[in-house]
Amino acid sequence: MDECDALNFENCMLKDACAELKKDVIELEHENKILKSKKIELDMKNLVWHGDLDKIKETLSLKEEAFVVDLTKLKNESLESKQKAESQLVENNKLLEKLKQVELDLAANKRWNRSSKVLNWLSNHHNQGRKGLGFKQKHIVYPRHRKYVGLP
Repeated sequence: MDECDALNFENCMLKDACAELKKDVIELEHENKILKSKKIELDMKNLVWHGDLDKIKETLSLKEEAFVVDLTKLKNESLESKQKAESQLVENNKLLEKLKQVELDLAANKRWNRSSKVLNWLSNHHNQGRKGLGFKQKHIVYPRHRKYVGLP
C-alpha cells in the first residue's frame, strides 16, 4: 500500500500543482488582457500622435514655403532699395556739382551787379559840377548778361 499511498500522495501533489498552474494561467490571461488593452490604448495614442505629427509637418512645410517666398521677396526689395539708394546718391552728387556751379555763377553775377552799381554811382556823382535846368542825371541800366560794360 505504500506504493498506492505514495502514488495517491503524488497524484494529490500533482493535482495541487495543476490547480496552482491553472490559477497562474488565469492570472496571466487576466494580465495579458490588461496588457493588450493598454497596448491598444497606446496604439490609439500613437496613431493620434502620428496624425498630429503629420499635420505639424504639413503646416511646417507650408510655413517653410511661405518663409522662402517672403525671404526672396525681402531679398529682392533689399536689392532694389540698395540700387535706388545708389542711384539717389549719384543723383545727389550731380545735384551738388550743379549747386556748386550755380553758386559760382551767382557769385559772378553779383560781382557784375556790384560793378554796375559802382558805375551808376560814378556817373551820378561825378558829373563835374553840372547842375541846372537842362541837366538831368542819367540812371544807366546795364544788361545783366553782358560781361563788359562801357561807360557813356
